[in-house]
Amino acid sequence: MPASQTFVTQLLRIYHGRETISAERFEPLGAAQVKYLCDVGLGPIAFRTYGDILRATDPSIYSVLQSADLTIRVIYKQLESATVELLARLQSVGIAPVLLKGISTSYEFYSPTHLRLMGDVDILVRQSEVDLTMATVADLGYEIADEDWLKYYKKGHHHLPAARHPKTGITVEVHTGLFAPGVPFAQETLFQMESIQSQKVEFDYKGHRVARFTPEFQLVFIIATWSVDANWAMNLSSINDAIHILRRYEAELNCSTLSGWLRANQRLYANFAAFMYYLERTDIVAVSPQLREVLASTERKLQPRTLKILMWLLHNYPFNAREKTRDGYARWRAHAIWQELTGPNSCDSKIPFSIFRTWLRYIHHGKYNPLGWLLSLFRYFTSQLRTD
Repeated sequence: MPASQTFVTQLLRIYHGRETISAERFEPLGAAQVKYLCDVGLGPIAFRTYGDILRATDPSIYSVLQSADLTIRVIYKQLESATVELLARLQSVGIAPVLLKGISTSYEFYSPTHLRLMGDVDILVRQSEVDLTMATVADLGYEIADEDWLKYYKKGHHHLPAARHPKTGITVEVHTGLFAPGVPFAQETLFQMESIQSQKVEFDYKGHRVARFTPEFQLVFIIATWSVDANWAMNLSSINDAIHILRRYEAELNCSTLSGWLRANQRLYANFAAFMYYLERTDIVAVSPQLREVLASTERKLQPRTLKILMWLLHNYPFNAREKTRDGYARWRAHAIWQELTGPNSCDSKIPFSIFRTWLRYIHHGKYNPLGWLLSLFRYFTSQLRTD
């Protein structure tokens, strides 16, 4: 496999129709690679893409992927039924929420829908609709612990505590905003409720009137939320959502609107640009001339070394070019560097300072604290001296 590709990029290229597959050209998947694909939510996609070949060439791997596919089918069906029940109740009281994340993208882009793994049902409502929405959720049997309520009101979170159904185990998150206070993008005008309202599109979800975001807003929202996600390196589901949007809507995207958003937000531009350049380099997506103009229209440009490091981080972490990058601490460190290099005013000359600031953050990272490690080493040697 070329150095510019990984087993993850190869899967996505084939799944999205950028490459054909045959038994002669198929590179067998190892057990660790299959586990990674299942862990990041791509198990059903791998089964759908490679299933016929694996059934004949590697029955054991075929069985693992088939099991992942069947399990997620069952989970998705439960989530879908719960969503229909919730929307019916909300519609009866005059609330038409915005469907967020997986429950929206699975219905719009994936066929069959269970190919998009999701953990819960996320909806967005106006602040004035919160009490009635939560009362409806409670009437359906969902529960929230008292301490969770206190935490929400104390911190002013962007969503209410996850409501869990004791029988099905399904959780519903009712959002009143898109980003938690204090994280990048939380204060951006683009992501405030006033702006969000203008980016809603009504549609029918299995007989119920709801809304989702316009393709342009979905695209920047998905990339923005993925970039600040602590689980950034494992969130391949969001990455695949963005690829689906590009493939479905790129020719129809409102490029002037996108260009305005990217010009107004340096961090959003950096994340968007690095993502696009990587998808093009790996030939998962062909970036259109119109989208190239959008990237060229901003005042900020990613400088060569910064872009090279961002591409390296993408290649080695979400797209898993090296197995050792699956370590949790390595992923945390990579995400910290990613946030530094995509931050406002980041440039090549500031890379050493960005890495140094990231190192300083390790000091507050529990057992990985370098000062704690030195102290442990000192204690070890002194204990050995006492023993001697």
